[in-house]
Amino acid sequence: MSQVVKGSMGQQHAAGQVEVMELTASSQQQRQKHEAVLLELAAKKVAATVDVPTLPDQVRATLRQLGLPVRLFGENLANVRDRLRMELARRQVGAEEILKQEEQLKRDQLEGEEEVTKYTRATPELIEARQAMTAFSVVRAAKRLNAERELRSLALIQRKRNKFVSDEEQKQHAEDESVLSQLDAKCIKLCKQLRQAGLSGSQYGDSRALSSICTQLVAGVPLVVTASWSAAIHLWDGRSSAMEPLGQKTLCHEDRIMGLSMMPLDHDEALIATASIDMTGKLWRITKSDVVMNEDNEESGERSVFSITEASHLTGHAARLCRTAFHPMKRHVATTSFDHTWRLWDVETGKNILLQDGHWKECYGVGFHPDGSLCSTSDFAGIVHVWDLRTGKSIKHFMGHAKRVLNTEFHPNGFQLATSGDDGTIKIWDLRKRKMITNIPAHSDLITNTRFNSTGEYMVSSSFDGTVCLWGARDWKMLTRLHGHDGKVSGADILEDHSIISCGFDKTLKLWS
Repeated sequence: MSQVVKGSMGQQHAAGQVEVMELTASSQQQRQKHEAVLLELAAKKVAATVDVPTLPDQVRATLRQLGLPVRLFGENLANVRDRLRMELARRQVGAEEILKQEEQLKRDQLEGEEEVTKYTRATPELIEARQAMTAFSVVRAAKRLNAERELRSLALIQRKRNKFVSDEEQKQHAEDESVLSQLDAKCIKLCKQLRQAGLSGSQYGDSRALSSICTQLVAGVPLVVTASWSAAIHLWDGRSSAMEPLGQKTLCHEDRIMGLSMMPLDHDEALIATASIDMTGKLWRITKSDVVMNEDNEESGERSVFSITEASHLTGHAARLCRTAFHPMKRHVATTSFDHTWRLWDVETGKNILLQDGHWKECYGVGFHPDGSLCSTSDFAGIVHVWDLRTGKSIKHFMGHAKRVLNTEFHPNGFQLATSGDDGTIKIWDLRKRKMITNIPAHSDLITNTRFNSTGEYMVSSSFDGTVCLWGARDWKMLTRLHGHDGKVSGADILEDHSIISCGFDKTLKLWS
């Protein structure tokens, strides 16, 4: 059975083709606590503009009028005035909040609808998708856990040489020590190289700001894709610092493209998903062609180019789209939107199989677990939800960001989650302990993107402060900060050879190596 719930803003979602779920009672309580924290932060901001009396008699008179203690134990006049200022700010913010709630209540009454939880059967497409995801995730999880157990066994080997240890065991211990040392040396060497990273190439990308960037290995080519405010998609060759263009598609949407993701397919093909302000998403098929035209309009086989054709048009969201992400199974793609929901689409048919609400503000970031069992989404309220795709339930939500959360990214190890956004921090959450384990003060402005390398040794982040940062995933310390963009950096990704690719509002994409 699947649930269909009327949203908190009075929206009733149809149950014919989609599945919608509401927050649990515990989630509602956490949301109320989060609202209280936000109100307190708002009160602190307002307090800076509140005027309070200076004379002690006037301060005492005002406190009596408000029904508050004239002086608490240990307070001096400055403390009393600060307490009065905060109380006045809280009342001012509270009054504004009450007015907003009354206006919302009036709107709900005018709509004449009651909040009702209904139940309907999931569509056959959704049931089939959940079953396929379950089978897929079991196999992936088994491989990942076996690899982790093997690595842990290497680290926990008792390397004591005594008369009770045979020569064969001593030989095996020596081999295990060698494997572990090689892994450590490889990670240390990689981090040392990343600390020395610098700008190696820059390319003019579009006539307007570049909004997003991603890269995948397609047909043996490290293909870089950029999207822009002109609604265009450009393909670039990531094999050299020249970053030669390999294809383009203009006027892909009626408005700016904000979200971009890519998934390699078989037979020298790939799929690109775009999310636009025009309230739609699109899937584009990238096909390799070995024939290109040189400057003299003659055929040349020196390098490959790719053609871009529209595969599906994803319609259904009621507001602008934000981000896209492909499921590891390569059969589904997710989109987030300002309509407070995220959706799951069938890649082959372009059909919407799941509409999921649960966010009470604009839904922005989205990411899939490497096993394919979980999906994480974030919103403008500073909340991150973790959804179990096999059951459709919200199994955990994390709160800790002071502002909007724009990015959510699972670590390849499967048990850590990185989130970032408007407050300039990157928070690392442990899914096993269900709490935050690291808070990184990463940037001085909002963070536009975070991405782990495929094996999880390090992470890259980009920001509106004009920089790209690399972070070691063992101790979460900064490896280096890259300067080079003239203005805001809108995205960054990692190539197979550990080079970094980034794009920004200066209309350029840059290669760091």
